[in-house]
Amino acid sequence: MPNPVAPAIHDRTSGPATGTPAETLLVERESNGIVSGKRRSTHASILDVLEDPKLEVQAECDLHGQTAREAEREVLRFVRESQRDGKRWVLVIVGKGLHSPGGKGTLKANIIDALSKRSPARFVLAFRTAPRHLGGTGALVARLVDRL
Repeated sequence: MPNPVAPAIHDRTSGPATGTPAETLLVERESNGIVSGKRRSTHASILDVLEDPKLEVQAECDLHGQTAREAEREVLRFVRESQRDGKRWVLVIVGKGLHSPGGKGTLKANIIDALSKRSPARFVLAFRTAPRHLGGTGALVARLVDRL
């Protein structure tokens, strides 16, 4: 008699054997340069907290001077460790690109893509352009998931 094969079990936040998130974050870009992303199941009030001028983050990651590849690896390490350590409100500093060739930054678009579609997304509930006191358009604040 053949042995039945147990079905593969995956948590709700990662896709089958790829390490990519099963649920990508919906990204919205406003005309004033504000970018936000959230899971479909995330209540809009989380985004309100992310834009609160009184928001205090529990950890931050500065990506200045890194290549896009280095920055994505660092963001994955940072959100994974922060989530594991129970930190929920974090800041990712991408810079504004003022010192980049042509004065145009490249990290922000890459990190938005990583937080919304690639491996770091499994740890992220929502993210948004940081409030002014935390770096404004040169940084992103994120709310990490409670559990995986």
